[in-house]
Amino acid sequence: MKKFNLFCLLIFLLLTTRNYGQSYSANGNARSLGGDCYLLTGALDWQLGSVWYADPIDLSKDFDLEFYLNFGNKDGSGADGIVFVMQDVSNKAIGKSGGGLGFEGFSPSFGVEFDDFNNESMGDLSSDHIAILKNGSVDHRSSNSISAPVTAISGGGNIEDGQDHLVRMVWVEDTKEFQVWFDCELRQRIFYDIQNNIFNGDNLVYWGFTSSTGGLNNRQSVCLRDDILVDDTMTLCKGESILLNSRESKNNQYTWSPDLYLSDNSIRKPSCSTTEPITYYVEYKDLCDNVFKDTLFVDVDQPFLIDDFTDTLLCNGSGYSFDFTSKYDSVYWNSGSRNKKITWINEGEYAMRAWQGVCYDDDTFNITVSENLEIKFSGDTTFCEGDSTLLSLDITPSDAVYQWEDGLSSLSRYFSSTDDVLVKAKNSCDSVTQAYSIREIILEEFSLGNDTLLCIGDTLTIGPVTQNTIDYLWSNNSSLSRIDVTEAGTYILEISKESKCYDSDTIVVSDLDIPLLDNLDDVLLCKREKIEVSIPNANGEVIWNNQEIGESITLENINGRIDVKMTNVCGEDSTSFEVNLVDCYCDMIYPNAFTPNEDNLNDNFRPTPDCPKLSEFKLQIYNQWGELLFESTDINKYWDGSFQNVRCQDGVYFWTSNWKGILNGIIQEQSSSGIVHLIR
Repeated sequence: MKKFNLFCLLIFLLLTTRNYGQSYSANGNARSLGGDCYLLTGALDWQLGSVWYADPIDLSKDFDLEFYLNFGNKDGSGADGIVFVMQDVSNKAIGKSGGGLGFEGFSPSFGVEFDDFNNESMGDLSSDHIAILKNGSVDHRSSNSISAPVTAISGGGNIEDGQDHLVRMVWVEDTKEFQVWFDCELRQRIFYDIQNNIFNGDNLVYWGFTSSTGGLNNRQSVCLRDDILVDDTMTLCKGESILLNSRESKNNQYTWSPDLYLSDNSIRKPSCSTTEPITYYVEYKDLCDNVFKDTLFVDVDQPFLIDDFTDTLLCNGSGYSFDFTSKYDSVYWNSGSRNKKITWINEGEYAMRAWQGVCYDDDTFNITVSENLEIKFSGDTTFCEGDSTLLSLDITPSDAVYQWEDGLSSLSRYFSSTDDVLVKAKNSCDSVTQAYSIREIILEEFSLGNDTLLCIGDTLTIGPVTQNTIDYLWSNNSSLSRIDVTEAGTYILEISKESKCYDSDTIVVSDLDIPLLDNLDDVLLCKREKIEVSIPNANGEVIWNNQEIGESITLENINGRIDVKMTNVCGEDSTSFEVNLVDCYCDMIYPNAFTPNEDNLNDNFRPTPDCPKLSEFKLQIYNQWGELLFESTDINKYWDGSFQNVRCQDGVYFWTSNWKGILNGIIQEQSSSGIVHLIR
């Protein structure tokens, strides 16, 4: 048997250990003064208060109650008094203020009135008095009067003296006798069936005190002794002990007999550890100096062990049920339930305390709940050719063991072909097999072909043959499989299947215009010279003299007409040019003097080229100190005899010249230098 853990045990002890200190509820203007004393009303007008014992009293059993009442210290100007009340409303009830002493308003009810104010209209005595009434009435002349008022103190006297007055209430159930003692004097005695005549046979009623003030007031209070209810029968569990209890003794002297199983037979509350039923007698003097001998019977219950529980696995919504109706007097579960017939369905640790009489035992058990065994697949059911799909398992409950049909037991796997995948799982409650279908999507190959040409003004159809299972999307947003194009561009076609697998191809369509040849210049060709003639930006095949094919031709030792034709799929064009073959040389003639006097006659120094194919030229002129005065690479640019816009002096100047030209069919570089006279 597994016992409670400390936490559960503490909860049970708090909930079930008997509370020997009394508990009261204060209502209205009533409040605790400490030490089981309660103020019912303050010395204020129109106050209303009540104090009730927490638990009902049992009219089917005898009781003997002692307490102290204090009626304040205002005699002639004080009011109104206190009522000892038994009622069946609750321990939170409150009556009405004023002359009704807080008793008014309770029906059914039984009241012992301690009245310190003379209301002649109610049949009161002129002296402070005690009366017994019912059903919330304080009218002694009405049918609710059970016993007429008598003076509280024999011979009359004032009870509003600021002193605590000892009051005793005695109920003898067999004879239906009810006694009221005031300061150790018997003041009221009736024989009356309270249970049946007032409470219609109900034996459990709440008891306590009410008080009120009206136009006059007093500070009225009650002190309730901690031994106000003393059991005449007690029960212990064999092997344990229990504290016996007696009323308070005036001299604190007690004698318990027989002196068996007691820790001390001369104290008020000895510990008893009897192992068999026994009757004890306790003799003491009460607060009125009377010798009392009370009887207390101690019964013994037998201990037991709970043997009803085992740790349990619940499958598929089942429950763990118990019926302790006939086995235990009461039970308490750690859930707070006190049901003896119960079914548990949730997982967790359960603890129960069970009682047989006053003996109890604690036990715990665990419930493990197995959810419905379930296999859930996650992952794409389809995947593209050449790819794979990742399937993952979610298997509940977590204690289940599982495997794929090939024996592997990983939670995630890749699959790359069409299949019906099977997984088996089992646990202590069940076993299941689950299938999951996956499919490979085959996307047929396609091609837009090679890049192509489009004659300007024509229409070209491009695209594959239509397939019903394929979706098409061109870069121009067309969804047709084949489209007509009328202009150059890059065309992209994306195909897809089931909106999942994709492929694409690109074709470049270039514009092609009808061939158009510009006129070619005639060519002066030196013997043994090579000249290349080309057709820039040709948009077709070029044929020279119906022989050579290419966008250019090299001319060498050719003389005469050259025919040119260019063709493409869109058309053709032709032209021609002349080649003049000559002997070539290259020289420069420089003058030795010039006269820059602005008479337009020999004003500039310039060479005269004798070079049909001059390709490069450079001329530099220096003064006698080697300072560069003029430089030119343009054969047509001349020196005017100045430097930085300042005329140079007459004199001799030096020049150098470099040039390139064709000589004997070969490009050659030449140089020359000399002097020139500047004469103005």
